[in-house]
Amino acid sequence: MVTNMIGSGIFTVPAFVRVATGSAMASLGVWAVAGVLALCGALCYSELATHMPTAGGEYRYLTQGLGRVWGFLSGWTSFIVGFSAAMAASALGVMAYVAPLFDGWNPEAPLLGTAGVTQGAAAASLLVLALTFVHTVGVRWSGGLQTTLATLVAGAIVVMVLAGFSTGNGSWSGLVARSDPGSNWWVALLQVTYAYAGWNAAAYIAGEVRDPSRNLPRAILGGTVFVTTLYLLINALFFYAMPEAEWEPAIAVGQLAAERLFGGQGSLLVTSLIALAMFGSVSAMTAVGPRIYFAMARDGVAPRFLGRISGQGQVPAAAIVAQGVLAAALALTGAFETLLIYIGSSLLLFNGLTVVTLFVFRRRAVRAGVGASKPLGEPFRTPLHPLPALVFLGVTIAAWVNGLIGAPVPTGSALATLALGGCVYWLGHRRGWFLA
Repeated sequence: MVTNMIGSGIFTVPAFVRVATGSAMASLGVWAVAGVLALCGALCYSELATHMPTAGGEYRYLTQGLGRVWGFLSGWTSFIVGFSAAMAASALGVMAYVAPLFDGWNPEAPLLGTAGVTQGAAAASLLVLALTFVHTVGVRWSGGLQTTLATLVAGAIVVMVLAGFSTGNGSWSGLVARSDPGSNWWVALLQVTYAYAGWNAAAYIAGEVRDPSRNLPRAILGGTVFVTTLYLLINALFFYAMPEAEWEPAIAVGQLAAERLFGGQGSLLVTSLIALAMFGSVSAMTAVGPRIYFAMARDGVAPRFLGRISGQGQVPAAAIVAQGVLAAALALTGAFETLLIYIGSSLLLFNGLTVVTLFVFRRRAVRAGVGASKPLGEPFRTPLHPLPALVFLGVTIAAWVNGLIGAPVPTGSALATLALGGCVYWLGHRRGWFLA
């Protein structure tokens, strides 16, 4: 749960949030609100997961709660945005962090003298394709790589927080300093949503968890609270390290903070750890996402070729390759900040729709005679229901409305992706692209 949440977001988003909000305290407020939002969503997901302890997460909940088309659109959004676009953004983040390790290399320089694609974007695209190949070889290679990389996430966090505060090279004046008031607080919330993506990860493997009624809520809630606390500490460290005048929308904010805290050599070590941790995040998404499309194809709500398994490696190779090609294409755009808002708004939309299904299932349970006292899975029930669900839905709606005003292109693109998915679903069944 924790390693799935802590990826590239916390190392790439803070500078954009700080600039958008205009102050360190307002920035911390965004991260705290996003943590509360994730916690409210996690409470609702815990009840849904104990009610339906099967693999699939949102795809299963929306299919059974709102209908097959919404389950398809959930998987479609996961394919386009939740994994492919997120892989592209994370790969771009990796390139921003590894740049100082190669003397003289500028990832923003044009590729082969053209202005369309930067060298960093091209390298990010190649990274995605390389990981795609590794994960198509087989489960053993894929699992071994992921086990090794997962520990680097925690290692990078521990080094940054403990060593950073102990250097004495920073100043707390950065925490109270304030520049011009930011007017994009809600856009910043959409960006932070990208960093919190993964709070629902345990629900995806509910069918493989022992005693899900007890262990799933523990994983989801405990992981969310832990990561929220850690995110606030990391942001505080960045504010401690960097004075107010140096804040600008930069991807590699961790590298900039490490330079001030640890000097040149120490900065290279910390930056290397962060880059490796982010590399692990890209690798994790490369492995996890295709399992959703594979399940959808086997259910007859996705193109049948996505349900093919490679004979040698026993992995959904076709789904892995399809996702990798799309992610590599998105990485070539190099549009990191735009991808953040696009990802955050899309994920928040479907998280909100999934929370709506909690009301649907509770209503069905009452009609079936289960009664309001035992609405869904036992023994876990969402505390203070319906307050957490209403808070989540209220903030989601507010973020979406303000996102459309403050960043209409990436936020509106999320709606366009949804509409395109509806067309694909209709054509798929009309022309026989799916299994059923």
